Amino acid sequence: MSTAPGSSGTPRRARRSPEPQERQRDAERTKARILEAAIVEVSAVGPAQVRVAAIAARAGVNKQLISYYFGGRDGLLRAIGERWREQKVAFENEARSLPDVIADYVGQGAGDAVATRILAWEGLHYDGPEHDPDREGRREQAARDVAELRQRQERGELADDLDPAVVLLAMIGAGVAPVLLPHMANAICGADARSPEFVAHYTEQMRRIARHLSSAVSKDGEGGRTGAG
Repeated sequence: MSTAPGSSGTPRRARRSPEPQERQRDAERTKARILEAAIVEVSAVGPAQVRVAAIAARAGVNKQLISYYFGGRDGLLRAIGERWREQKVAFENEARSLPDVIADYVGQGAGDAVATRILAWEGLHYDGPEHDPDREGRREQAARDVAELRQRQERGELADDLDPAVVLLAMIGAGVAPVLLPHMANAICGADARSPEFVAHYTEQMRRIARHLSSAVSKDGEGGRTGAG
C-alpha cells in the first residue's frame, strides 16, 4: 500500500473509510442524541414553542440533520410519542392484574417526570386532532388499551356498568396527577407529592380503588372488604 510522507518525514497511513456497520451505529447515536435533546427542549417550553434550532444546538448537530432523520419538527414530535409508547407498560400483559396496571401508570408518571410534563404541554396547547402530529400513534395505542380493558371487563375485572374508554382516561389522569398537581396533593393530602413515601401511599391507594372497580364489587359489595389488604 502506498503512503504519503507526513510532516515528520514518516509514512502517513491513508484514512480508512468507515464500515457500513460503523456508519449505522453513528447514525443511531446521532438520532438518539437529537431525540434526547428534543425531549428536554419540549418539556421546557412545550411542543408549540419548541425551536428546531434550539434542539440542534443542544444536541450539537446541524439542524438539517433533524429534517434528514425525522422529517422535521412534526416527525420529531411523533418520535417522542413513539418512544413513550415503547416504554409504556402495555395492557396486553394479561398476567398483570388491573390494580397492577394502574400502579404501573403511577410508577411511569412519577418515574419519568419529563415525559409527563410533555404530555401536559400537549394538552394545554391541544387545538384539535387535525393539528396533532402524533394523533395516529396516539389513537392506535388507545384503541389497543381500550380493547384490552374490554377483555378484562368480560373476565370480571371491571364492572359491567363502566365504560372502558372513560376508565382508561381516568387511569392516565390518576397516573400523572402527583407530577402535574403537586400543589393540590399538598393541599388535599398534606404531603409532598414528589416524596417516595407519598408515591408509595398513592400507588397503594390506586391499587385499592382498582379492586373496587371489579364486577364482584358491583354485584355483592364484597370487594371493598376483601380488596383492602
